[in-house]
Amino acid sequence: MPVPSPDLPRRVGIVGSGLIGTSIGLALRRAGVEVLLRDTDPEQVKLAEALGAGSLWQGERVEHAVVAVPPHAVAAELRALQQAGITDSASDVASVKSRPIAEAVVAGCDLTTWCPAHPIAGRERGGAASAQADLFAERTWVLCPTVHTTSAAVAATEALALACGALPVRTTPDRHDEAMAALSHLPQVVSSLLAAATPHLRPGELALAGQGFRDSTRLADSDPALWSSILEGNRGPVAAQARRVAAELGALADALDHASEASVGKVVTDLMDRGRAGRTLLPSKPGPAAARPWGWVGVVLDDRPGQLAALLTTMGDWRVNLEDIGPFEHSLQAPAGVIELAVAPDVAADLVDRLNAAGWCAYRRS
Repeated sequence: MPVPSPDLPRRVGIVGSGLIGTSIGLALRRAGVEVLLRDTDPEQVKLAEALGAGSLWQGERVEHAVVAVPPHAVAAELRALQQAGITDSASDVASVKSRPIAEAVVAGCDLTTWCPAHPIAGRERGGAASAQADLFAERTWVLCPTVHTTSAAVAATEALALACGALPVRTTPDRHDEAMAALSHLPQVVSSLLAAATPHLRPGELALAGQGFRDSTRLADSDPALWSSILEGNRGPVAAQARRVAAELGALADALDHASEASVGKVVTDLMDRGRAGRTLLPSKPGPAAARPWGWVGVVLDDRPGQLAALLTTMGDWRVNLEDIGPFEHSLQAPAGVIELAVAPDVAADLVDRLNAAGWCAYRRS
């Protein structure tokens, strides 16, 4: 069992008993931290308590407070905590950083004891009932300390993230918000827009929806009130991303309406190629250590016991370090399936040659 960091607060208060706040409580309780909870909705606190995320916070002093509320409410809750004098330091979980920091300055908050933060984890369904103790396991937890934030507040926030199983990283509030606009906020909008098209179809036609549509619209189940606060708080970066995507869609629509068949093919191919190239940049694992691109090798496995174990044993004998394993593509009716393995880019080509020479059917994924 990992040894807790000496900077990990022994008593943590959490303001907000929704999905994120309750999940933090569950993770911290598992790490041996005393957790106190409060929320404007007493039913959420009651449910979080029943799940084992902590007990009702009735004004007791804590070493660290987590403000787990929507972005627009962060500054007010932080100010209330500081005025009550019941916490040594604080952090938050809002997916927008610049706006809450500016509002905290206006509200007269003490920026020295606050470390703005954002755990990159969640689910499309909110509330305490959706909480999970392992929600943050191996997920990125972004710390955006201001120039005023003390090292003690940063250390407490980082230790809390580690106790929840997350991988803490640091960036600036502006860079955080621009990245979130592209990677989180606009995808939510696009998902909702796609799902909003379904009422225009006939009832029988909805049965034609495949897994691609279901996957693309999963985020449409998210809480509208929460996302109103997020998008309001990150107006500029989200607007810039929306205009970029709108321009791309407009160019595609113009080509489909007026261009020749060859021109349409060029536009579509260019779009798909850029999309494929962008997706290859995504790390297969969360966290900063995963940012490097891996070499992906596909291997055909016969549908019989011991094949995967034999493959991994072979690679181990060759002292090839396996970085990640992709999904195993296998039809129930097929005599074989394909598994994809991530290795260091400089060994991928040689691994393919050695596997094929050893009797496996292997290929380099493009």
